[in-house]
Amino acid sequence: MTVIELPRRSPPPAQAKRSLIPWIFVGGMGVVIVVNSILIYYALHSWTGIVTAKPYERGIEYNKVLEAQAQQDALGWVFDADIEPVAKDSQGNSVLTVRITGPDGAALEGMALTGRLVRPIDIMPDVPLTFTAAGNGRYTASVALPKHGQWDLKLKAEKGANWYHLTRRLFVK
Repeated sequence: MTVIELPRRSPPPAQAKRSLIPWIFVGGMGVVIVVNSILIYYALHSWTGIVTAKPYERGIEYNKVLEAQAQQDALGWVFDADIEPVAKDSQGNSVLTVRITGPDGAALEGMALTGRLVRPIDIMPDVPLTFTAAGNGRYTASVALPKHGQWDLKLKAEKGANWYHLTRRLFVK
């Protein structure tokens, strides 16, 4: 009996591609794991987004905030704030002027103002303000700002039992 040897067949090309599929899957999952690890690192080591010390308690007391805003709006006080870099005081500081009028447009005198300037785009210490009455409903404060640009005026005006909180964006040239 004669044995006939048949030539061995090489594997078809589809079989060679099938052996790469698990490695492509492993490589894709590796990329996902690396990217997720980077995102987790930055999420844990960057700014938390919390801007108040106790956000939960502030959220619960939000109705009190709305009531205070309604009381403030009922006063009808109108504020105009401007910082004049041209009008310098004797020390060379800029002068911040706040003008307050009542609902009838008459200037409000005898107000007690406290305030500060806050830099909204940089982490810088607040600049405290001390206001003095300048007459005709105007109150001025001498300000030495470390930088030009955007500042938020946070102001509390009091007259008797009434008070008003104001936040106004100012641009200093």
